[in-house]
Amino acid sequence: MLLAPRDEMVDEINDAFRDIVFDAHVVRHDGADWPLHAVADDRPLAERILAETAMALLDVVRADEGSRLAVCADDDCEGVVLDLSRNRSRRYCSVACTNRNAVAAYRARQR
Repeated sequence: MLLAPRDEMVDEINDAFRDIVFDAHVVRHDGADWPLHAVADDRPLAERILAETAMALLDVVRADEGSRLAVCADDDCEGVVLDLSRNRSRRYCSVACTNRNAVAAYRARQR
């Protein structure tokens, strides 16, 4: 779902929405503004994660920003990269993957 082309991503989002028991509400907490909660807090964690992911992906689709999602460039990682950089240059999912690859490249240059 995360890396599908735009039209397929919409199909996956709709499939996810069919599996969710929605209880949309807004709640102010911890001084934050009024965030939308799509499901009740007592729903299973997997369902809450699915709802939040599907709603976030809907924002990605509506903004036509699917190109900001990719698979981590680390050969041993299958994490998803959310590239919010201005020049869209982020390649790794985490600092750990970035550092591991930087060290490997440095060591390769030193040989």
